[in-house]
Amino acid sequence: MIKNILSSAILACAMAFATAAPISSAHAADGPVILVFDVDRAIAQSKAGKSMAKQLESQVVKVRSDEEKVVKELQGELEKLKEQQKVMSQEILQQRVEELRQKELERRQALAQKTQSIQAGGQNAGREILQIAEEELSAIAKARKADIVMRRDAVFFASPAIDVTGELVKRLDKRLSSVKVTPVAAKK
Repeated sequence: MIKNILSSAILACAMAFATAAPISSAHAADGPVILVFDVDRAIAQSKAGKSMAKQLESQVVKVRSDEEKVVKELQGELEKLKEQQKVMSQEILQQRVEELRQKELERRQALAQKTQSIQAGGQNAGREILQIAEEELSAIAKARKADIVMRRDAVFFASPAIDVTGELVKRLDKRLSSVKVTPVAAKK
């Protein structure tokens, strides 16, 4: 009995929605205009996004190169220490080993700070691109009189006809051909 009442109530609601006048939409007869976009793909394919990626890669390669130099330098110091251990007292040897460990720790921390600085600079550049992407996406939505604009990853299926990612890339490229990735100094 309760099941029949619920079914009747659901059917009544559905009929009410189906016969209700459309909410003030200029193109209600055609249905709502829905657009989808993939902002990550748009940024990655844009000139500014490619510029950002290239700069980040270059900066990371530099840090890795610095890290290799530090490792080689520390290995050299360790080898010297091994050679000198025969003529050192145990106490002095322990002191030098501890100094070497401390030096390694400080250098690794400095490299970690450089890496974090690069990441923060990349995030700032990404935010700059994203801001312009959002502005351009709003302009696309307005031009197409969209009722709904959704991220591509929030939709199970969408026709390529409603995907505006390609248009977003073109608009991004017109407004921003490159972006500067400046490592952000760590706050002390």
